[in-house]
Amino acid sequence: MRRVPCPSYVTVTPGRVVRCTGSAGHGPADDMHQGLLLVILPDGREHAASLVWSTETTPGDEDHLRRAQ
Repeated sequence: MRRVPCPSYVTVTPGRVVRCTGSAGHGPADDMHQGLLLVILPDGREHAASLVWSTETTPGDEDHLRRAQ
């Protein structure tokens, strides 16, 4: 049986979209999504990074957003 891919995605920069890979624990009732992206560190090294997101607010969101600016 083939699983229908999750339609969720997030735009990390204009023209750069990360699609949900439907990781373990992902389900229709869960509004948690995960995708992989390539990041380049200041020293030029490349690494894979995991990005997790939700469309629902969670405790601490305001604090995280304030520190990210």
